[in-house]
Amino acid sequence: MNENSKNGETNKSLEESEQLLIESKISEQMVLEHPSYKQLADHENLKRRTEREVANAHKYALDKFAYEILTVVDNLERSLVTKVSDNEALKDFYIGIELTLKSLLEILQRFGITTINPLGEIFDPEKHTAVTTKEDPAAKPNIVLEVVQKGYWLKDRLLRPALVVVAK
Repeated sequence: MNENSKNGETNKSLEESEQLLIESKISEQMVLEHPSYKQLADHENLKRRTEREVANAHKYALDKFAYEILTVVDNLERSLVTKVSDNEALKDFYIGIELTLKSLLEILQRFGITTINPLGEIFDPEKHTAVTTKEDPAAKPNIVLEVVQKGYWLKDRLLRPALVVVAK
């Protein structure tokens, strides 16, 4: 009898536990479906989303400005590529352009804008845009042979892909 009473108590205890579990699930479901709980959850989701958007806005606030200022960098670099080396009268002019370009690149770097110059690297469509391909028996296929326009990163986001010529 002692054995039966233990089994009976165990069964009763199990039934009570199951009943409590069912009631707690019902209670939990009622809480989850309650309008104020949904409002609280919506509020928390909105708060998190807003915090994330504000953080991204701070992190990438320079995005459009930086993209536009890159044309100035490109023009300064082009002017140095086309400089006439034997004209002594323009020597100081080109030195001024070099110094201006150097200080502009330093400022951009302070704000997290870095250069992508993939010359000799394997072509990566995530960071490069192929302008054309070129036959070069000395180069392996898919290697960047020439950089037409440098690319740039803004922190961890691609600001502008590099325009490149790729080996066939």
